[in-house]
Amino acid sequence: MSSAAKARARVVFGYFDKGQANVLYTAFSPNMKKSSTPAKLTAFTKQMETQWGHEEKMLGENFAPSLLTEGTVYSRYSQFSKIKDQIFTMLSILPDGQVGVLQFQPAPSPSGSRYSDYQDKTKFRLPFDGDWFVYEGGRDIYQNAHAYRDVDRYSVTFTVLKGGKPFSGDGSKNEDYFCYGQPVLAPADGKVVLTNNTFTDNLPGRAEEVMPSGNRVLIYHGHQEYSLFMHLKQNSIKVKSGEKVKQGDVIGECGSSGNSPVPMVEYRLQDSGGRPLPVSLPAQFVDYVADGTAVASGEPVRGQTVHNTSVPAASTTTQATDKR
Repeated sequence: MSSAAKARARVVFGYFDKGQANVLYTAFSPNMKKSSTPAKLTAFTKQMETQWGHEEKMLGENFAPSLLTEGTVYSRYSQFSKIKDQIFTMLSILPDGQVGVLQFQPAPSPSGSRYSDYQDKTKFRLPFDGDWFVYEGGRDIYQNAHAYRDVDRYSVTFTVLKGGKPFSGDGSKNEDYFCYGQPVLAPADGKVVLTNNTFTDNLPGRAEEVMPSGNRVLIYHGHQEYSLFMHLKQNSIKVKSGEKVKQGDVIGECGSSGNSPVPMVEYRLQDSGGRPLPVSLPAQFVDYVADGTAVASGEPVRGQTVHNTSVPAASTTTQATDKR
């Protein structure tokens, strides 16, 4: 995620917004060019200009590395002049500066949630040590692909980057990913109420849909707050159902089971253990650093690099919250 790639992404967006179809087409990768022609792209940009107009205001943006190939993914959220709904733009810039993916779509703001103003009763610590990158997190669709579904609206996904990349080599093996096998920690004191340890880890790019959550651990913290960890590594889970855990205890390892296309840690705070069907809650982690800035209490968002600033401590009631 070099500064050059970030600047290139913004320039490419400008080609589209200004209707510069021919220039945009020349920026396409060979694979992108196979799926379009200059004439088709010109017709498309004119149609979008008629329907949407031009960008009036950029509401938000973020950058993340591609998880399966080398490159930078750019997400942009905009208000255009002729359409009420916001426009979500996603494009990827390959290492040579070419465009590998380009998508535009209307993306209305997620509907209200009864938990939108919820304040956690438990003090949660980030469930790992060291620096982790927030790949999915936040309350808007350009920050978090989960934002439209109440069941996982506030879920957060983390990975580890080195040199701006999530893997070494060609990323064809789970072991290539820096997060794979890293310890996953209990975010607060609680009681384990469910575990599953039997699902095979997928090879990168081959997500399994039979059991979407894969290997998992569910911890009850009291106050109808449950921590669910998904996609854990097969046979890595260190705790058993009924066992009490302390904040900071190792509960398993980062894996790639379930519908995870690559190794990652997906965390969801939810309001039940399964019955009634759970709905996600905002997870307000305490005492951490995001991109070099100390956060007393907040919700990590896509594009941030985060780490804890303190050793594990017993969970208590949180105070002010930074939702950014």
